[in-house]
Amino acid sequence: MKYKLLTISILSSVFLSGHNASAATYEVTEIAPLEKYRQHFAMDVNNNGEVLGVVRDSFNFPFYLEDYITNLTAGGVSCDVSDEEFSSGNFDSFSIACIRSALTANATNAAYQKIGDNKSFIHRSGTTELVNLIDEFDSELNSITNSNIEHLRSINSQGIAVGRATAPFKPIMFTQTGENATSSDEIRIWQREFGERAIVYINGEVRTLEPEFTTYGGETDAFDISENGYVAGRTSVAMSQALIDDIEEDCVGELSPVDVCIWRKGELRIPRIGSTRPTKLYGSQPIIWKLDADGNVESKQIFDLAFTPNSEQTENYYALATAVNDSGVAAGYGDVVRDDDLIATQALYYQDNETKTFIDSNEYRQSFAADINNSGVIVGTVQKFFDRVFNDEFFIYNINTGEFETPNTFYETAESNANAINDAGKVVGEAEYEVTTDSTRRKHGFLYDSVTKEFFDLNALTECASPYEIVETRAINNSDQILATALKLVDRRDSKGDIATDDDGNPRKEEVAVTVLLNPIAGEIDDCTEVEDPPIERKGSSNSIALTLSLLFLAVFRRRIF
Repeated sequence: MKYKLLTISILSSVFLSGHNASAATYEVTEIAPLEKYRQHFAMDVNNNGEVLGVVRDSFNFPFYLEDYITNLTAGGVSCDVSDEEFSSGNFDSFSIACIRSALTANATNAAYQKIGDNKSFIHRSGTTELVNLIDEFDSELNSITNSNIEHLRSINSQGIAVGRATAPFKPIMFTQTGENATSSDEIRIWQREFGERAIVYINGEVRTLEPEFTTYGGETDAFDISENGYVAGRTSVAMSQALIDDIEEDCVGELSPVDVCIWRKGELRIPRIGSTRPTKLYGSQPIIWKLDADGNVESKQIFDLAFTPNSEQTENYYALATAVNDSGVAAGYGDVVRDDDLIATQALYYQDNETKTFIDSNEYRQSFAADINNSGVIVGTVQKFFDRVFNDEFFIYNINTGEFETPNTFYETAESNANAINDAGKVVGEAEYEVTTDSTRRKHGFLYDSVTKEFFDLNALTECASPYEIVETRAINNSDQILATALKLVDRRDSKGDIATDDDGNPRKEEVAVTVLLNPIAGEIDDCTEVEDPPIERKGSSNSIALTLSLLFLAVFRRRIF
């Protein structure tokens, strides 16, 4: 059962009124989906209402017809590819799903095709456009390779978007040499030119931002772009001598090409999809590029780590900038040294040529800054040991005043994180709303007004008949438009893209992720208590008021303790 919770106003009156301006409802618009993909995820919305998103899980995925396909297994189950399927390349839905799963499980094996299948889209003027950044067309597949990861993360009002892309994997023929060679025949393997690059996308053109340290390729990444062209990211600046020695000893081009050997060493360090934590193949530092109106780099500034490694600290350390405002002040996170000399990841900000800390790493196990507005207010997530477990909660920090707060959400121990803040101080993120003993609890997107101290479940601000459950919010612009990812019940489609039916011929159903834009409209919060079987049921007001009172008490109590 899904719930649509009533608004919680922690530090204002617990009774809602139609005259309360903060109680304005939102109209939900689903961004026109791309039919080739099952899942659509929100990334950013600019002040013009243009939307940036990411798609994944495409239908009818193309495969190279390699001999190994007939012997693949996934999760201990044989893919059972028939001779007819293999010779024609026309696989049924089970085979497609099974082959894809098996290839994904062999991501570090250079002898297997690589699965990326993450692309970006831009929605403007009612049209959704799929953006291919650096993937390449392969005549053997008769399509792009879909072997790399492409994520545009941020777009400003000039339509300049930034993000990251890994290089596509392309097959080559290779002959092993040396005494450890397992075959004297040519073998087909997949390799790529580099790990990842920061991307600038402007007027249909793609540009890469190159790293400062380029040994073995180097890496860059971009996370945010301001209205006036500041780009927040990271660049490789070094590689530990131990890793260089390891590469020089192992990657000699005998058993595999040097580039393949290097990316396989880095593969175990690559983060999960959607994570902003960089790889540890390189030491990385925050960088702010300044672009002109044509997307060319005017200048750049690299910031230091939050600490200076001593002679015994020889690993690849890192820091990065995840967001930047129009003054060039940036926020992010990176390695710091705790009082016990252990390395921890903590939120940072970058101002006046300095890397600055503001989180007590002895109180919080780790923290991450996600966004900063033009008033110098930072939002993100801190992790604290609470009730015998590590618990994530979102924070707000004002650079100018030093004020730091971790607002309560749906209940005291609910995990939460903030993703964005606009110039009016309105914060969006997601938080657990289920009060259960399960280790995994469902989340809802929220809106928090840091000025009035009001907290809202975004699902409570939409109409009762809404078919969407808002589970994640990624961005809010200065018009209070909110970009979110929602779950929606649709007809299930198999791996070929065909509608899946039950034994009676009726379409099966499944929940998929869709990108939605929430537009503020004048009105009152709907009372859904009398709606018969609403798509997302709201809890009764008495429970919400009781919960609000308990949160208010706990909020005061926690501030006395911490």
